[in-house]
Amino acid sequence: MVTPETLLEILKRHVLLGERHIERQHAIIQHLTELGAPIKQALELLDLFEEMQALHVAHLRRLERAS
Repeated sequence: MVTPETLLEILKRHVLLGERHIERQHAIIQHLTELGAPIKQALELLDLFEEMQALHVAHLRRLERAS
């Protein structure tokens, strides 16, 4: 039987996924740069990923302190 994730487990998973998204976006930007392609939208998306990651990390830290 599968047990449901706790909020702490969910937040840890979100932080890990966020790290992967950010790493991947950096790789995409590097590739686009090498091709000489426009990177403005890719950079904007990276900014969004980083903002979301900061929110996830802050939420995780608050929950860890409360535990």
